[in-house]
Amino acid sequence: MSKHFFTMDHSLFRNPDVFEFDHIPEQFNYRDAQIRDLVFTLQPALRGSRPTNSVMRGLPGTGKTTTVKRIFAEIEDTTKRILPVYVNCQIDKTLFAIYSRIHFKLFHHYPPSIGIPARKLLHKIGKTLAEQKVVLVVCLDDAHILLAEKTLNQTINTILRINNDYPGTRTGIIVTVSNMEVDFSRELDSSVVSVFQPTEIYFPPYSRDEMYEILQGRIRQAFYPGAVSGEVLDDIVEKTMSCGDLRVGLDLVRRAALNAEWDYKTSIEKEHVESAFTFSKYVHLAATMKTLSSNELKLLSHIANLSLEDSDTPITSRILFESAQKNIRISYSAFHQRLKKFDEMRLININHKARSMGGQTKEIVLRYDPVKVKEGCG
Repeated sequence: MSKHFFTMDHSLFRNPDVFEFDHIPEQFNYRDAQIRDLVFTLQPALRGSRPTNSVMRGLPGTGKTTTVKRIFAEIEDTTKRILPVYVNCQIDKTLFAIYSRIHFKLFHHYPPSIGIPARKLLHKIGKTLAEQKVVLVVCLDDAHILLAEKTLNQTINTILRINNDYPGTRTGIIVTVSNMEVDFSRELDSSVVSVFQPTEIYFPPYSRDEMYEILQGRIRQAFYPGAVSGEVLDDIVEKTMSCGDLRVGLDLVRRAALNAEWDYKTSIEKEHVESAFTFSKYVHLAATMKTLSSNELKLLSHIANLSLEDSDTPITSRILFESAQKNIRISYSAFHQRLKKFDEMRLININHKARSMGGQTKEIVLRYDPVKVKEGCG
C-alpha cells in the first residue's frame, strides 16, 4: 500500500483552528453596529449599576455567539467589576446546570452534581456576588431551547431578582435566539416580563459580498498562499449563500481542504468542494431545525413525507394545506406564515407557477434530502 495514512509531510493548513465554530477572529467584520449596541447595554455595569438586558435576534450563522464571546473576552481582559458567564442552552438546559456555570466562573470549580439543591447553590452565588461587589452578566445562548424545556421563566426570574435576597447585587441577562418569531412578552410570565424588558439587537443575514470577505479572510489565515483560487472561492461562497449560514462555509472550506490533502494536492479544486458540500450543507439544516417549534417540525416533516411518497408530483400549497389538516391543527394564515418562514430560513423553495386556467399556484420544494429532514424532525 503506497499511502502511509498517519504521516503528514505536506499540508494546506497553517492554522486549522480558524475554521472551528467557536473560533473568535481577530478581525470581526460587519457587526460593528451590533457590538456597539451590546456594549451600550453593558456600560452601566462598569459603574457597578445594573446593565440593560438584551435580546440578540438573528438566523443561525449570523454572528450572535461570536459577538457575545468577543465582548466577554474583552471584559475579562479589562475589568474585574463584571462577571460574564456564557451558557450554551443546547448543553445546559436546567436551572441547576446554569447555576453551575455561574458557580464555576465565581469559584473556578463546579459544584457537586448531586446532593446540593439549586436553592442552596443560588444562595452561595448571591452571597459571594454581594460580598465581592461584582455585576453578574449571563448570556443564555439559544435561549428558545429553555422555552421548550419550560425553564426560561424561572431562570430569568431568579437571576434578575437575586438582589431581593442579597441587597447590593446587580445582574443582567443577554438572550440569543435564532427563532425570529419568539415573542417574549407572550412567552414569559408577566412578572418576568416586567423585570426583563430587554433591548432588541438584530443580526441580519450576511450579504454575498460580506460572506465573500469573511471567508476570504479566514482562508488567508488558515492556509498557505495559493491553496484556494478565486474561481473555487466563488463556488464556495455560492454554496454557502444557498444555505445562508456562515458555518456552512467554514465547514465546507475545512472539509474541502482535507479532501485535497487526501489527494496529495497543493490546492483545493472544485471536485473537493462538491464532495465536501454533500456533508457541509447539513450543518445549516441541523442548526436551523433546533430553532423550530414542535408544530413547525410537524409541518416540515409532513412536507418531507409527501416528497418521499411521490417525488414526481409537485407539492402545491393547496395539496399541502389540505393533507396537513388531517394530522395538524393549523389555520390557513398560520400555514402560510410557516411556509414563508421555512422559505426565509432556506429550508424550502416556493416556486410560483402559472395555472392552466389562469392565476398562479405555489409549488413547495424541499432544499434537502427528505430522509434527512425526517430524521431531524424526530
